[in-house]
Amino acid sequence: MSPALSPEAFVTGLYQSCLGRLPEPGAVDFWIDLMQQRGDPTVVLAGLMGSEEFRARASTASPSDDKLAALAGDAFRRLDRRPRVVDVGAQLMGPGSHPYDPLRAFGQLDVVGFDPLEHRLNERIAAEAGDGLLLLPYAIGDGGTHTLHINNADATSSLFPLNAAHNARFPQLAAFHTVRTEQVATRRLDDVLAAGPVDFLKLDIQGAELMVLRSATKTLARTAVIHCEVEFSPIYEGQPLYPDVQVFLNAEGFELIDLVWSGKDYYATPSGESASDRLLWADAVFFKQTDDRDVMIAQALIAAAVYGKPTLAEHLLSKAAAA
Repeated sequence: MSPALSPEAFVTGLYQSCLGRLPEPGAVDFWIDLMQQRGDPTVVLAGLMGSEEFRARASTASPSDDKLAALAGDAFRRLDRRPRVVDVGAQLMGPGSHPYDPLRAFGQLDVVGFDPLEHRLNERIAAEAGDGLLLLPYAIGDGGTHTLHINNADATSSLFPLNAAHNARFPQLAAFHTVRTEQVATRRLDDVLAAGPVDFLKLDIQGAELMVLRSATKTLARTAVIHCEVEFSPIYEGQPLYPDVQVFLNAEGFELIDLVWSGKDYYATPSGESASDRLLWADAVFFKQTDDRDVMIAQALIAAAVYGKPTLAEHLLSKAAAA
C-alpha cells in the first residue's frame, strides 16, 4: 500500500492537476488551515475548481502540442546558440517552478540568477548544479543601500515593507509578516551583467521590479522578452503598481503580450467563504518591438515553448525569415 500523501503534497498536487502550476507563496499553509478548520480535504478541490483561473484553463482550446514543439524546435535550431536567461529573484520554489523551464526541453540554457538570500541560492545549486548555471548573492536594485524586509515566507521578502493594513483584508496575505530586517547594498543590473544578448529576463522581487528596470536601460536594449511580476494592489508600502511598469516598458520599446499566472484572494468575512474576488498580482509578459532577426527568433522560441502561443511564434519566424 502506498503511503498517504502529506497535506503539503496533497495541496501541491491539486494545484498542479487543476491549475498546471505550483501554489503561490502562503497558499499551502492557507489550505491546510482551512482543511483542518472544516475537517474536509475536498474544500481545496472545490476552491480551485471554482476559481476563474480553473475555468479559463478548462475553456481555452489548447493548440496542438506537436505544432508548438515544431515551432519551438525550428526556432531553437535557427537561434544556433544557447538561449540566455537572466533571473532576478532566483529562488527555487520547487521542481519546474521557473517560468523558463520549458525551454530546457529543446537544449541547454545559460542562466544567470541573482538573489540576496544566499542559503536559497545554495538550495538551488544543490538541486540544479550543472553547465550554464551561475547564481550570485546580489540584491539587484538601483545601486543604493536599502532595507531588506525578510518575511516568514522567504519568497515574499522585499525591499519594501509589507502593507499590513491593506493585507489584513485578505486571508492569504494576512499570514505574511516580517521576521527581521537587514541593510543591503543593491547593485544595478547594468553593472553586474556580462555583455551579450538577454533572451529572457525574469523579475520576481516583490514590488522592486520597476526599481531594477529603471536602472537597467542598457540591459533592456539587448533584451528580447521580459517576464515580470506586477501588483495591482499595494501589498507592499510604497511599491509601484502595474500601470507604472507598463508605461515605463512601453517607453523602452516593449509591448504587453499577456498577463499570466494571476494571484487572487478573497476578502475576510464572518462566513469564511472563499472566492477569487480580488486580482492582486500576476506575471506580465512583454516582448521587444524589433526587426532584429536574432531577437525575433529567440522570441518565437519563447512564445511557443514557454507561453504556448503558436500564431505569435509563427508570425515572428516569418518576419525573421524575411529580415
